[in-house]
Amino acid sequence: MRKIKTSLQYVPGVLLAAVLFLSQPGCTSVPEDLLDNSALIFVKATSNRYLNTNFISRNSSSNLYMLSPISPNGTVTNLTRLTAPGAAVADPDISYDGLKVLFSMRRNRDDSWNIYEMNIDGSNLRQITDSPFDDCDPAYLPNGKIIFCSNRPGYRDEYERRPVEVLHIMNADGSDIEQISFNMSDDFDPLVLRDGRIAWTRWEHHGTINRFPLFFTHPDGQSTFLHFGNHRRNFWHARELENGKLVAIMSNRVQVDRGALVLLNSDVTAGDEDQDGDYINLTPQISISGDTTSFKYPFPLPDGRLVVSYAPLGHDAGDYGLYTIDRNGGNLSLLYNDPNSNELDAVVVAPRPKPQVIPEKRNSSATTGVFVNQNVYNRQRRDGQQIPGPGEVKQVMIVEAVPQLSRERNGLTSFESKRILGTAPVYEDGSFAIEVPANTPFSINLLDSLGRAIVIKRSWLYARPGEKFAECTGCHGPRGQKSNPNPIAATQTPTNLNVPLEQREVIDFKTAIAPIIEQKCISCHSGATPAGSLDLSLETAPGDRYPVAYQNLLRGENKRYVETSRVPFSRRSLLVNFLMGWGEDHAANGPHLKGEAALTPDEVRKIITWIDLGSQYQ
Repeated sequence: MRKIKTSLQYVPGVLLAAVLFLSQPGCTSVPEDLLDNSALIFVKATSNRYLNTNFISRNSSSNLYMLSPISPNGTVTNLTRLTAPGAAVADPDISYDGLKVLFSMRRNRDDSWNIYEMNIDGSNLRQITDSPFDDCDPAYLPNGKIIFCSNRPGYRDEYERRPVEVLHIMNADGSDIEQISFNMSDDFDPLVLRDGRIAWTRWEHHGTINRFPLFFTHPDGQSTFLHFGNHRRNFWHARELENGKLVAIMSNRVQVDRGALVLLNSDVTAGDEDQDGDYINLTPQISISGDTTSFKYPFPLPDGRLVVSYAPLGHDAGDYGLYTIDRNGGNLSLLYNDPNSNELDAVVVAPRPKPQVIPEKRNSSATTGVFVNQNVYNRQRRDGQQIPGPGEVKQVMIVEAVPQLSRERNGLTSFESKRILGTAPVYEDGSFAIEVPANTPFSINLLDSLGRAIVIKRSWLYARPGEKFAECTGCHGPRGQKSNPNPIAATQTPTNLNVPLEQREVIDFKTAIAPIIEQKCISCHSGATPAGSLDLSLETAPGDRYPVAYQNLLRGENKRYVETSRVPFSRRSLLVNFLMGWGEDHAANGPHLKGEAALTPDEVRKIITWIDLGSQYQ
């Protein structure tokens, strides 16, 4: 064991920036001892990018340490004592009796991440998972199981093509592993709440959306729903306080889990979820971009304060230390800092009450789930999309995500490949009900009488086996308010969309749109002088990946014929309005193709749907 004194006078490299912050009103520069009979376990790392295994370099190394007592004069002990190049640990979680610590670890740079457990003094190390996959972010469940994140499904996230890590549960001995979340991008930091639910940060990267809201679920994966989201803010490393509120890190940048310290007003039941009044910024002097001084990993201390990882000189300086701070954002005080490493993800070593156990309700023999939406018109316009008027929505189109297994992109847009499960009617009160294949991510397009999407949902939903999810009150409507307590859809048989895989329709350029162009368009729109200067040739030029027609429709030099950046897409796309003679600029001319060359209703449907799905090549 090694005792390291860490008051400000012992870390001259950090002194100036720390004093500048600590000299603000309400801050103290000389911290006092906290609790003599307390301890912290934390990660000491060479890197400060420790969000999950995707972000931890193979050259980064780290160990678990204990600080006891929680004091600048406490004793610091290396618990894991890893020495191999690239050996690293992350994500500590303390057992409910306060005697064990659960964490993820790789033994060297070539090892995969696995889940381990040991006594809090570092003895009796036990490996729980052992696989070529990466397992991380473990946490104890009150029923004796463990929840964790893993890239076992084997697919890659939307757009960036990182290995996707999603939520899983398993027995304490590592057996009976089951996937419980079905996001197409990463899930981070599962937190077991006092009421037994799981909160976590979800990466939503569906098309033009790129954000990190907080989601809730039950330990069996049922009742999954957005808890706290904001189109302009991302939330990381949430922890629950004694009053049930959550403290978290807020950032306005993608994949940046550092920034200001905020208190989430999770008991707000009315108003718009995107309004800043739904959270309190405890440290407004800290940039939420994370470019300068920034926080990570808040954790409540027994005396009412928080311990946080804080970088006085900024993230790029690579020196996060452990600090204490009051819950009102004042009195930031240095607790421990080794200027040669980053101190991250501190957790208190102490017994704690077990949360409520939520009984598992999934039906293991079921293959479908039911989703009921109370009212599609219960909507607030905060994501740039239209608020449809009563009766305007005629159908919903249910679109299945296609997991990406390759690093290759599938087109020129931000969207990925999809399959159509089918459509379902929307009743006069705005409700609908669908039966969908279980454990299958899907999204929803609200369609008008012409088959165009009025609203395109850019978030993945899913139902667990046998689940009936009826908590959806609308689309971006006020939280906690039942918009339609007795929806017509709840009294009707749900539309069965559990169709066989071979019957799920794919509408992409290669298989659906190119044949229409070849039959109806190529005779005029090709050659040396194509009509309207729009070349719709289906040849692919040397060195290009996509045909001329696909590139010109999406990225024409003079006009953008297909809109995929501003929702809703087909309503904004010049191609649709020009072909069909819709809109003020084209209504006088009528449809572009007439007589025997006119588009069939099915061809019109395919063009509109292709655009609304994101205009993928294949």
